[in-house]
Order: sequence, then C-alpha cells, then structure tokens
Amino acid sequence: MKELKEKAELSDRLKSAFFANMSHEIRTPLNAILGFSELLVSCDDPEEKEEYINIIRSNNELLLRLINDILDLSKIESGIVERKVEPFNLAKVCNELYLTILPKVTNRNVEFLLDKSSPDCSVVLDRNRLKQVWMNFLTNAVKCTKAGYVKMGYTIEEKGFRIYVEDTGVGIAEEMHDKVFDRFEKLNEFSQGSGLGLTISKAIVELAGGEVGFTSTPNVGSTFWAWFPCTPKPVE
Repeated sequence: MKELKEKAELSDRLKSAFFANMSHEIRTPLNAILGFSELLVSCDDPEEKEEYINIIRSNNELLLRLINDILDLSKIESGIVERKVEPFNLAKVCNELYLTILPKVTNRNVEFLLDKSSPDCSVVLDRNRLKQVWMNFLTNAVKCTKAGYVKMGYTIEEKGFRIYVEDTGVGIAEEMHDKVFDRFEKLNEFSQGSGLGLTISKAIVELAGGEVGFTSTPNVGSTFWAWFPCTPKPVE
C-alpha cells in the first residue's frame, strides 16, 4: 500500500509539472504568432515580411502539434482512441512521409535517406495512426541530429512488418531508457514540444496489437521502431 501511495503521489507530481510546462509551451508559440502578426501589419520590407510569415507559419505548426498531442493524450487516458482500418500501399505511405519531412531537414550537415530495399506491399491498418507514429519518430530524429544522417524505412517480417527511423543524433543516456515512453516525462527540457509524441505512439501501436521499442547510444545515435501484426500482400 505504501509503494502504491508513493507511485500515485509521484504520478500526481509529474502530471502537475507537465501541465505547468505545457502552459509555457503553448504560450511560447502563441506569443510569437501574436507578436509577429502585429509587426507584419506595419512592415513594408518584402524580405522582412517573408521572414515574419515563415516564423508565424512555423509557430502555427508547433502550436497545432501541441494541441493535437494534448487532445490525443486525453483520449488515451479515457480509453478512447479512434481507429479507421483500411487497405493501403505501405511503400506509398513511406514515400509520402519522406517527401513531407524532406523540406524540414534544413541542416546541410544532415542527410535524409529513404530505404527502398523492401518490396511494395498492401497492408490493412489505420493509415493515419501509422503515419502519426512514424512522423513522431521522424520529427524527434530530425530535431536531435546535428550531423550525419536520418534514415527511414520498413521491413517485412513473417507475422507483420516493422517501421523504423535511424539517426546519428545525440542519443539517449542509459539511465533514461526506461522513461522514454512514460507519460508526463520530457527527456530534453530545452527542446520545444509536448514530450508526448512517444507516449502516444506507444499507445497507438499497442492498441493495434503491436510492439514499440528503440536502441540508443549517447553521441552515436538512435533507432526507433514499431512492429505491427499484419499480413502484407503484394501490390496488384
């Protein structure tokens, strides 16, 4: 009983700290959007206007991602996660995500690679939720990689398929490995974002009957993966 009480108290403290942090995370992009919108009204220089528009657009995306993560978490906490299962081409989704992330890899020291070694195949799954998990892996990899490469791809296995994102980023210290997928844990307090992406990804994958995991070495890189039970079929 004492151990359960301590765990409950720790969970409450983490939750309170998380929501306090979220209020700051939401205000940051909101203040940027409001501030640069006001500057945009009185600005006559085309180059400055373009710069302000890019800043506003970037913060719009960040704010939307934060709100979506919070809403997704509330659904998960309530046991309500929407699913729409349908057949789709896995290779096509992989390529779509690659083209979506490619413009966001602005660091010239980082190469973004697409592994095309696995064959085209059709799978029956929730397409949007799969993309959400993959996107979370990709966003984290790009954010944490300052040099080298980020590589995405998938492999076909006997009872399903595995998606992965490999990077040569900062890596994760061994003592933090057991906290990576925890609720209300943020491994890097200095990075923008809710820190909920991996928690939500784990819930989505497990709801589909799959598994999620990673390998990581500090200053070497990380590989995050998700395995889905499915029967891939050749594309007709």
